[in-house]
Amino acid sequence: MFPVNLLIFFFILALGPLTSIAKEEFNTDTRYLHVQKGQTLHNIVKRLYPNRVKQWPKITSDIVRQNPHAFINNDPTRMKADVRLALPQKTVLRAVPIKPVKKQQVGIVVESSGSVLAVDKRNVSRKLANGTPVFLGDKVITGENGIVRLRMIDEAILDLRCFSIMVIEKYALNVSHRKSILNLLQGSLKAVSGKIGKLTKDVYQLKTPLASIGIRGTEYALRVFQSKGCGGTIDTDDGLYLEVIKGLVDVYNEAGREVIAKGEAAYVPLPKTMPRKVKIKPGVIKPDIVESAVAADVKNSDEESNIWWWLLGIVAVVLLI
Repeated sequence: MFPVNLLIFFFILALGPLTSIAKEEFNTDTRYLHVQKGQTLHNIVKRLYPNRVKQWPKITSDIVRQNPHAFINNDPTRMKADVRLALPQKTVLRAVPIKPVKKQQVGIVVESSGSVLAVDKRNVSRKLANGTPVFLGDKVITGENGIVRLRMIDEAILDLRCFSIMVIEKYALNVSHRKSILNLLQGSLKAVSGKIGKLTKDVYQLKTPLASIGIRGTEYALRVFQSKGCGGTIDTDDGLYLEVIKGLVDVYNEAGREVIAKGEAAYVPLPKTMPRKVKIKPGVIKPDIVESAVAADVKNSDEESNIWWWLLGIVAVVLLI
């Protein structure tokens, strides 16, 4: 059993520079996942294959067929929790010519450690290391110990921690049309916005499966669909947690919206549940290192104080004798 959240182990089929590529019936970059209590097969398929609605029945039946251990009487609506689920492999239909694709660089890796990959629009994967570029349409994926910091073309800084999947859907920096749209499918992200988002006509949006976030020149951190803590954070549920460090953030979904200011936090448990302001437990968004260090210093100080009083007592007794 692998101690991870929804994403346990992913395998990317790397493609070389070919003259043709096989068209696929369906495809996902996640090859195995860990089923958590309360998750349904329908929601898993919907999340991993959002653009293949017509193929959901076939994908569902293939997952049930490949994982008899994960279902009661092969019933797709009766899935067991705490099991490892294998996902369907790519199905080749026919070969089609590859059209030359001009990549648009939208950022660069300034820090990277552990397992960090990018998958482009053609499903070609590559490792991300310090100094390597990221392009429009890239899906950035971090592994169990993966951490990556991106500096975007508008000087925005994006920090992704372990087991995160983020798609760079749009990123344009020009005088007439400045736009940034990111899609965090799961994981933890801390962002410091750049030039995009400072003007009222700018489009700056961070999408997640539970709610979208509108930004106006700010700094924020969030965690979504990540029940297993990593990087020093604690375990929690699969909801969306958001903390605003500077500026204002507009959190919204089909149930409603909420404006979150500096020092405030929000929580969204389900897609059809309205975002609400809450106090987030220390360690959910970021490791509670400072508080732990202060507690340790206080404890050490008390112990040292006790020792000194004990020594002074002995000296006093000796002098009296």
